[in-house]
Amino acid sequence: MDDEFKLEANYHSHTYRCGHAVGTDEEYVRFALRKGLKAIGFSDHAILPGASQPGMRGDPSLLEGYISSVKSLKAKHRGEIDVLLAFECEWYRQEFASYYRDLLAEKGFDYLILGQHCFHENGRFTFYGEMSDREESLRKYTADVLDALDSGLFAYVAHPDLYVRWYRKWDALCEECAYLICRKAKQMNTPLEINMGPSRWARKSDPDDLSILIYPYPRFFQIAKEVGNQFVVGVDAHDPKEYLTSDYVWLNRFLEKLGIAPLKRVAFPKVK
Repeated sequence: MDDEFKLEANYHSHTYRCGHAVGTDEEYVRFALRKGLKAIGFSDHAILPGASQPGMRGDPSLLEGYISSVKSLKAKHRGEIDVLLAFECEWYRQEFASYYRDLLAEKGFDYLILGQHCFHENGRFTFYGEMSDREESLRKYTADVLDALDSGLFAYVAHPDLYVRWYRKWDALCEECAYLICRKAKQMNTPLEINMGPSRWARKSDPDDLSILIYPYPRFFQIAKEVGNQFVVGVDAHDPKEYLTSDYVWLNRFLEKLGIAPLKRVAFPKVK
């Protein structure tokens, strides 16, 4: 359809290893090809050494198989589609920082994306939305994202406005945190993702209502446009079929209303 957003590359795609996605790795590539994509990035939730989080990320024993599978698909489909190896990562300050650098320098990862869902303290993962003080949770989320951006390790920030899902309102603190995130991303030349996940499961009742408190949240991206950020679309696929069933018409309408033109391709940072 002419009113669909024409996606050229998707850098946000999961695999069964995280425990909440389905389908084989090969199926993700096949469906991306059917959609006409020129690049697909596998960016499953980061498998972390010595850290277990069932239902969120794969066990450390799955790491080598993940790397081998994606590299095999990269070779198999060379000339048809660019298959890229990545992880969607949280930033736990310096914990795992050297591991992330090793993934890029030694393990052949093409990029990492920042998808901040939780923090890690005293051996426990905690989702920001589980904190009893909502304002404290939003300030911590923002501080962690800002510190992650300073690391220079990440190709872009996935769903930077995720906080509206658990903060459940838009107020002066949301404005303050949006400006902080957008300005830091601008300073670091790091794009912000417009995430398609909720277009599949949260906006179907009224696709024209952009005020629903779920990401992508219009006010956040109005601020990002004002600041002068770059943008990237992320399908955030958890099922190969979502390459075909995602609402690209809704996405196009969202982008047009905000006057946003996302990047077709993302340049990956050079990590020392």
